Amino acid sequence: MKKQANFYMIRVLAQRLIGILLFYFGSHWAYQSRDLTYFSLYLVFAVVSLALVHGVSPETLASRGKISPDTPVWDKIILGFYWILAYFVIYLIAGVESIAAPLTIDWVFSIGMCLFFFSFLLSLWAVRINPFLESVSRIQTDRCQSVCNCGPYSIIRHPAYAAILLWCIGVSMVFETKYTAICAGIIAVLIIIRTVLEDRMLLKGLAGYAEYAKTVKFRLIPYIW
Repeated sequence: MKKQANFYMIRVLAQRLIGILLFYFGSHWAYQSRDLTYFSLYLVFAVVSLALVHGVSPETLASRGKISPDTPVWDKIILGFYWILAYFVIYLIAGVESIAAPLTIDWVFSIGMCLFFFSFLLSLWAVRINPFLESVSRIQTDRCQSVCNCGPYSIIRHPAYAAILLWCIGVSMVFETKYTAICAGIIAVLIIIRTVLEDRMLLKGLAGYAEYAKTVKFRLIPYIW
């Protein structure tokens, strides 16, 4: 289990480094204070979150590194597109467009970084509190899955996906370019679709989830949806 958790940590850090390299490849290896600030924290947040979760539950990290055979086909498709877009394509696009991006750290960038920070905190909170938060959407009968209704799950049913939506808005403001924002919008749509499909699956297949959904009515955005 520990070996699987360590492998997942290495994989996460590697894919983040590849994303950074794609950005600078697209920008012809030019760099500015905006992207240096973002990518420094991008790596720091990854290291901190992995270390904190590993200290509490290495089993969670080990499970997040697997795609189980019972993962629905629809989730494999959505997850594949999300993984490619969110970790690689968006940064390549941002790098190519960086010549048109603002050079100074302005209020738009600052708000974007705040949203990025809040998305990190929400995601970390969700992963630490829910031992069944795998990378894939499935009913985890092999792990005796139960409903998590504490922490952020007492407010919304899918806080990890809400964190991704915050990141989508934040990254659009950090790089502040047209096609980066469009790519972030596509990622957000994928996450919303995944939320709908996963929620339906849990309502049908996870004991206690229907009762939980009656108590926690909102999927992603409190008092809205």
